[in-house]
Amino acid sequence: MRTPLHTTLSAIVLIAVFSTCAIDGLVRSVTRTGPAVPWTDGFPEEEKCWLVSLNGLLQRLSGRRTVSNSKDIDIVLLDNGQLALGSVARTQGERQKAARDISRALTPLRDELAKSGIPLVFVLCPAKVPPGGKGLPSGIEDDDNLLGDALVESLSNSGIEYLDLRKRIAEEHLDHASLFFRTDHHWNPTAGLWAANQIAKQLRDCHGMDFNLELTSPDRYSKLRVRDRFLGSLGRRVGPWFAGCEAFDALVPSSPTSFKLDIPGIGFCQVGSFEKLLMHEIDIRKGLWNDDPYGAYLAGQQPLAYIENNTGGNEVKLCIVKDSFASVLLPHLAMHCGKLTLLDPRNDQHLSVLEVIDQEGADAVLFILNPNSLIRRFGFFGRHFLGR
Repeated sequence: MRTPLHTTLSAIVLIAVFSTCAIDGLVRSVTRTGPAVPWTDGFPEEEKCWLVSLNGLLQRLSGRRTVSNSKDIDIVLLDNGQLALGSVARTQGERQKAARDISRALTPLRDELAKSGIPLVFVLCPAKVPPGGKGLPSGIEDDDNLLGDALVESLSNSGIEYLDLRKRIAEEHLDHASLFFRTDHHWNPTAGLWAANQIAKQLRDCHGMDFNLELTSPDRYSKLRVRDRFLGSLGRRVGPWFAGCEAFDALVPSSPTSFKLDIPGIGFCQVGSFEKLLMHEIDIRKGLWNDDPYGAYLAGQQPLAYIENNTGGNEVKLCIVKDSFASVLLPHLAMHCGKLTLLDPRNDQHLSVLEVIDQEGADAVLFILNPNSLIRRFGFFGRHFLGR
């Protein structure tokens, strides 16, 4: 007796759906992004990677564009085939409150710095999703840009200087997607060089600082190609069969360079060239499941670091509050300056901007980050970091 075709197809579909859900749950367990299951302890790393890849393939074949990777992180496939982080579900009131909290905390810091003639500039880094939410699946809100809009409005109302790089992208008619990695929410090295020049231009035009933009003109760099054997932080959560692999160009100055990188927290202090010190071994990060290139810049995300330029540049000293978005642009900004002092509030809120400036000095203080780095679900978290 033959089984009707529609019955067979229904069974296949049910099996596929069940398998997708089962593997999705298993992946969350073995990758530690969901509820732990005792029998997964000690699961081989190689098999974890295969499970992630298989899950991503099944999700793509089933037509899903949002993959739940943990209780609070979703990976979203944009219309252009790139991956983005799912937005945090904030209300308009929560976004406005968070923006006001940041402005209120920055205002006394700005006023204190002004007594010594030190400007404070907030540099707003763009989100992977362009303004307006273009490319998002239906039903997903563009929270990142709405948060950025609220912050820009609040900073403006508080009289705090800011540089909205989203506006510069629009003014120069840049292709938003080309600024970002395909499988990561961060922007790529080419965009980092562009952003460093935008910041240098702002400090030159608004504060009279000696920045020669010819020093970091794109034609003064050579390209180091990292080919299609790389997955970004989002790609490693869904595997190469969901959105493909990555290739990018790391940028290396053509002229001789010498920098000193000092990271007290890990006992690191070395002198070397741009490519050997500020983007150490980026060319060997070609395995699918290896660290992303942001881990190669500046020896990773450290709470406190110092970069001194031993060749060229000017005598300007900058104190920079950063997150991972700044990592790819700071080496190029260091080409201009005498010294950069870098602070990352995500890893140590007890560091004080004012105390560091008292010790090291600064000609300007920059906040270079995505506003999400300063905000948790219910508001601002860096109050101690900004005080004495």
